[in-house]
Amino acid sequence: MKHIYLFGLLIFLPFIGFSQGEWNNWIFGHHAGITFNFGSPVPLTNCSPLFYSQFSTLTVSDSLGNILFYGDNLGEENVYNRNNVLMLFDETPADQGFCPPGWHIPTETDWNTLFAIYINNAFAGSPLKYSGYSGFNALLSGARYINKDWDFQGFATSFWSSTTRSSTQAWAHGMNEDDPSVSVYPASRANAFSVRCLKD
Repeated sequence: MKHIYLFGLLIFLPFIGFSQGEWNNWIFGHHAGITFNFGSPVPLTNCSPLFYSQFSTLTVSDSLGNILFYGDNLGEENVYNRNNVLMLFDETPADQGFCPPGWHIPTETDWNTLFAIYINNAFAGSPLKYSGYSGFNALLSGARYINKDWDFQGFATSFWSSTTRSSTQAWAHGMNEDDPSVSVYPASRANAFSVRCLKD
């Protein structure tokens, strides 16, 4: 019986011995930061020299502790990517937006070009979803509507377009598990949707 417990402990020890790395990095102050990726805190020396925050900050990392992006709160709420490059909050269609340099958030024209491969948006949902055959592989990661809780994980997802409809709305595209189409609708900018980046 002892051998069974010992075997079980050895099997599960790697899973309980390592924590998730999403919270291992803290960037704050005047381009300062620390990482806990190595156990004890270690200073981060490669933060953007433009980064400065007196108050709250946000640092997002993946499960391995790799920084994905971080932001300050200077009224402009600047966000920097993993390469310490300022991500632009530009409302001009087809501009960089949240995407890395050399990429842009697609316009409605870009989306319609993608849909045309599958006749139109009415037939594009099935091939564009993760289980589809297009290589796009949209994950049904859910969405957050008007500052409510994140919802619809595993069932639906929505993507932003960079084409605005009004001062409070932009065009969005939704997919869900049951529907073979991609919906197109104006959505409040207070929503949190996925972003597709398209190479320039």
